[in-house]
Amino acid sequence: MKKAVLFDEFARCCSYFNPEKANGYGCDHPKQRDTDIYDGKRVGRCFCHTCPLGIEAEQQDLTEPDHPDAIPNIDWDGLCSDVEVYESEYLLIEIGDNATEEEKRELCLYERHMHRYDKKWLDEHGIPNFLVG
Repeated sequence: MKKAVLFDEFARCCSYFNPEKANGYGCDHPKQRDTDIYDGKRVGRCFCHTCPLGIEAEQQDLTEPDHPDAIPNIDWDGLCSDVEVYESEYLLIEIGDNATEEEKRELCLYERHMHRYDKKWLDEHGIPNFLVG
């Protein structure tokens, strides 16, 4: 099963994201395949369509789940209320038994960021919060 996340927010909290490189879109993940040369060094570039931690969501994943190219079993988590999947907006991350420790860690960082003002969620997950009174 996969979970849809907002790519820009996911990248913002990803431990591999490096805004100091690639014109603010650097990726230090060792499996990043989209690279360029900056200051004489090969540097990864952070894009939804090349993220080594997931795959980019497509319109048929949401509206045509029986389409042969659609990814089955996606938790959209309330995203796409307008029933439109825009290019590079959503990343699909593996969850459950098939998720790697790396995917679990990065998804946890994303979830914590997305719920940083939700006292109930933070309390339920045993996360101390300093932003919510």
